[in-house]
Amino acid sequence: MRVAILADIHGNLPACEAVLEDIARSVAPDYIVAAGDLALRGAHPRETVDLLFDRCDSVLMGNTDCYLAGNYLGGAYREKDHWKTELLRWTRDQLGGALLEKLGALPFSVRYTPRKGQDLFVCHANPRNLEESLDPTLDDVAVRRFFSHLDAAACAFGHLHFPYRRRVGRMLIADVASAGIPRDGDLRPAYGVFTFTPKGWRVQIRRVRYPVRKATQALTARRVPGGPLLVHKLVEARYRHHNALMEAARRHSGLPPPGPVLRPPPGATSRAAATPMDSRPSPEVDPASLPTDLDGTVTGAAPLPLDALNDFEG
Repeated sequence: MRVAILADIHGNLPACEAVLEDIARSVAPDYIVAAGDLALRGAHPRETVDLLFDRCDSVLMGNTDCYLAGNYLGGAYREKDHWKTELLRWTRDQLGGALLEKLGALPFSVRYTPRKGQDLFVCHANPRNLEESLDPTLDDVAVRRFFSHLDAAACAFGHLHFPYRRRVGRMLIADVASAGIPRDGDLRPAYGVFTFTPKGWRVQIRRVRYPVRKATQALTARRVPGGPLLVHKLVEARYRHHNALMEAARRHSGLPPPGPVLRPPPGATSRAAATPMDSRPSPEVDPASLPTDLDGTVTGAAPLPLDALNDFEG
């Protein structure tokens, strides 16, 4: 059995089309799952949701899908005068009543059972709720509390927009996102392919190229509320604590540490080091120039506070 899973598409139609094309051309799975956060923050919410409902065998609920449907609100979407409130209203208008109703009725999770006792469990953020992120810097005790009730051999999820693999006891877990707004330093959409083999489940994180400029220009052309900031986040493609996340993900994946870092000679000024990452202008990056293997990270990393993860709630 082979299951392709894309999550956190966020209305980025060009990225969604590229992922689905790669799945059809290179993966040929038995099932395709869209694991939540389908529409909000992108320039083409309706077209993206229609495409996912048409092409996926299962479509799951994400936290921002709940916000759109009016099930509940989280983060800054609860604030009356925040730009995200305007974005929420604009996206609801784009989707229309029928699609909003469908989003509000989406299931929390789906299971695939190739063999008794070998279930693959798919959800949006974690097996308990739609909001808490499975940050790779969390220690084993913190991670296990999300899975203590789950009877499965593997679990796929998204929400953090940072793909990585990890073992929780005998369970294989993987963040397969994001197909729409990657935040791991690679602009290319990410998705996961879980394959059941005689030795159990295996997962591959795949990256695909897509026309990034087409997505950013659409945010401006369609006058999406918060467009300039959304463009910045799309091109920035990383959190403030990027290095800690990368190091933790690398450790869980069993990869060697990165090579030595070249440092400037004493007395030299490094322009990049002197400028905080969050204040730098967003660069124009060719997705083809970015590395493929980004399962990065560091030993002994402390869990990051929620406010440090810089706007991952959608």
